[in-house]
Amino acid sequence: METIVDEPQWLRTASWVGCPLVGAGLGWFLQSISGWVASLSWVPFKGPFQLVSDMPSPWGVVTGVGLGLVLGLAFAAVWAHERLIVKVTPTRITLTTKGRSRAYEAKLQAVFFDAKELVLLASDGRELVRQKSDVDREAVAKAFTEHGYPWHAEPPAVK
Repeated sequence: METIVDEPQWLRTASWVGCPLVGAGLGWFLQSISGWVASLSWVPFKGPFQLVSDMPSPWGVVTGVGLGLVLGLAFAAVWAHERLIVKVTPTRITLTTKGRSRAYEAKLQAVFFDAKELVLLASDGRELVRQKSDVDREAVAKAFTEHGYPWHAEPPAVK
């Protein structure tokens, strides 16, 4: 039996829908205030704002919304690429992030979170992996304990 800990489906879907929508909204907002920003004497890098404010209607709005949408999609893609997926079985732990999966079958001394990093310690005390993640800590703890791994709520004391 395998236990998979990943971001909830609603969050993955919301990132792909929400990030582009927020980006499009920000693009529209920045385009709508570009003329005002370009008129301020103290603002550095006025050029891009002046360029957008000089675009004829509706192309300025279309450009602002389109660029925001593309940047929102890019952000969602980076988010999806960076997320950690943890698969736990009684004999193997597989960590997938950035398009790469790494499997660990060593006997473990401890599994724990150190700040925002998931840490696996081999039975000889070596650190097998230290992976930064925002994955649900309770779900990870439950997955490891259900499969008989030595889960620690806090980093163990160094001997």
